[in-house]
Amino acid sequence: MKSSSFVRPRAYASENATAFAIALVIAWGATVQSVKAAVVFPALERSAVQVRTPERSVLQAATMAGARIVAVGERGIVLLSDDLGAHWRQAKGVPVSVTLTAVRFVDANMGWAVGHAGVVLHSVDGGETWVRQTDGLALAKLAVQEAQERARLAPNDPKVARDLKAAQLLVSDGPDKPLLDLHFSDAKHGFVVGAYNLFFETSDGGATWTSAMGRLDNPKGLHLYAIRAQRGAVYIVGEQGLMLRSEDGGKRFEPLVSPYVGSWFTLLTMPDGALLAAGLRGNAYYSRDQGQTWSRIQGAAPVSFICAVALPDGAALLVNQAGQLLTSRTGEPMVDLGAPSLPPLADVLPLPGGAGLLAMGMGGVIRLPAPTAVVPGAVR
Repeated sequence: MKSSSFVRPRAYASENATAFAIALVIAWGATVQSVKAAVVFPALERSAVQVRTPERSVLQAATMAGARIVAVGERGIVLLSDDLGAHWRQAKGVPVSVTLTAVRFVDANMGWAVGHAGVVLHSVDGGETWVRQTDGLALAKLAVQEAQERARLAPNDPKVARDLKAAQLLVSDGPDKPLLDLHFSDAKHGFVVGAYNLFFETSDGGATWTSAMGRLDNPKGLHLYAIRAQRGAVYIVGEQGLMLRSEDGGKRFEPLVSPYVGSWFTLLTMPDGALLAAGLRGNAYYSRDQGQTWSRIQGAAPVSFICAVALPDGAALLVNQAGQLLTSRTGEPMVDLGAPSLPPLADVLPLPGGAGLLAMGMGGVIRLPAPTAVVPGAVR
């Protein structure tokens, strides 16, 4: 199968579909174990597909680049809008046709996108054109080099031996594992995370990358779905309740006690310093103390959450795989916004100036009105 036939697991519409989608996106390598690193991966060498109506494409994520909206999705498609989503055009300078899963900009010009085959793309012109900074082939070699150096320093450490074996498998498998999220604190410093504990760092804007996989207490090699930073701390959440925190900018991580053993698909850092983690079966939890303790947010159906974003009024907006939009303020019970029936979504972007929301997923781009005020504690 081609990478373009997969979308990020959060874009599916049912609980069973969640598990199936994760199996497709993350365990895609099971169907291509014969692929070796020396074999060219076609989608890495093929430019993004050009389509007539890109706003109807399957989209995975969007962000603001200054006043411009940049959205990414399947087959390397990157969409741009300079009028808050009224009109769209497709970026033409995208050098790969793999599915892109996440995108971030630090200003109006400098941005990065990640996706399948371990690809990292970079733009310096607001998303008009992109270059490939690295991919799964190069990242696998970096992982081996880093693990080999740790093995030299600690030859009898079982964790180091395990990490080296996992890194060697990355090389032998080829670029079959996706990156799923990224965080850049500025134009130089950033992290990318993905399947099977993929975790890499750059301190020069992506010109070079370093494996940071050995920093994580993740012996099962669980998938890393989201990374966020807040007030000097870096947080990672993932499969099977995995929660990690660094208080020194990402140099050392410690595990957090998770309030739920299922997967976390999204993590939100709130302006007031609070955290919100959400994932499988409608589980969403709120923390006021940097993840030390968590309280469950009530009021959601047992349908997996796919994303969470902060609204201008300070409330959190959560989206589940049934297309429901729910809000919660400071961990209070959720309020269903009563949005019209929507196709499976992957992301929601609040527009500046209270201009509404842009939802995106299997149905492309969908414009929604701005949420009405949330009444804390109300459930309808």
